[in-house]
This record gives sequence, C-alpha cells and structure tokens, in this order.
Amino acid sequence: MFEVVYYSMTGNTRKVADAIGAELGVTARGIKSVDKLGTDATVFLGTGCYTGVVPKEIGDFIERTQLKGRKIAVFYTSGFGIAKEREAFLKYLQNRGVEVIGTYNCFGKFAAVRMGHPNTAELEAARQFARSLTTGSSSTANKPKPAVTVKKAK
Repeated sequence: MFEVVYYSMTGNTRKVADAIGAELGVTARGIKSVDKLGTDATVFLGTGCYTGVVPKEIGDFIERTQLKGRKIAVFYTSGFGIAKEREAFLKYLQNRGVEVIGTYNCFGKFAAVRMGHPNTAELEAARQFARSLTTGSSSTANKPKPAVTVKKAK
C-alpha cells in the first residue's frame, strides 16, 4: 500500500505528487486533508522548499501523523538551491526520527525564475523514482537531466 502526501504553496510540488501518485495507482493528497496514514503504507512525502527552510505546515504534519520511526520516501521542489535545501530537509526529518529510504527533487517555477518547471522530463523522473522504490530497481537508471536529482538512500 502506498500513500502520497504533499504540501505545495505554488502548485509545483502538487504536480510532482500527482505524477508519483499516478505511477503508484493512488491519489496524491494535500497534507491539510490527511489526519492519519495507514500503518502499513509506504509514504511518499513531498514539499516545496522555501529559502532553505522546511515549511511549518510540513513540521506540523510530521508531528500530527506520527512519522517518527517510519520509513518514507521524500520529494520536493525548489526554485533555487537544490543541494542546500535537500540537506536541510533531510536533517529536519532525521532529527525527528524519520528514516528516509529515497529522495527526489527537481526545480519548480518561482516568480519569473525556472519557468516551465517542473517539466515533462522532471515529472517522468518522479515517476521513475516511484517505480525504483517499489520494484527495487536503481533510482538512477536513465539518469535525468542535471536539473533533476534522484537519490536512493542506502
């Protein structure tokens, strides 16, 4: 069983969540509509990263749904600093006892920057990320363009 949940201020992360959900055969849901997650579900959790800070809404969701001790896959979008924001998000999750089994990130449109993101290649890479964690295949097969980072935790 899979669950895809996300927080999106601008719609970029929702697009990625919808692509992952479609690949897994589930409907992606915004975190505001989720009170409880299935205990046997593999959770794909997504957010946008805003100036290197994890949104308060994601922190509240993690606490509310008791993700501590769970294995989850994370995905996020960012208009700018992918590496910095990725590390901030992973550290935030680890400090709360969440075990990350894989990550996916791509650029998102922000104001007049990164127009057209997430693009078709990035959405396909998100679907590939979901497949890789459900079938055991490598998440770096058919490497996406440099704007996209797919990383599977060991």
